[in-house]
Amino acid sequence: MNGGAIGLIYILVIYLLSSITGSNFTLNMYSIIMIMLSIAAGAVGGVVRRKHEINA
Repeated sequence: MNGGAIGLIYILVIYLLSSITGSNFTLNMYSIIMIMLSIAAGAVGGVVRRKHEINA
């Protein structure tokens, strides 16, 4: 859960910074998929890290 939250915060910051510096700010289907995938990747990373700590 913590990894998913970190993934969400990370991608939102990156997306907002790129949108502010760019000429247009749109939230389309590609952006939503990118945000969902980053949450999933962060959650998987958190689980893998937790498993590694337990086994080490």
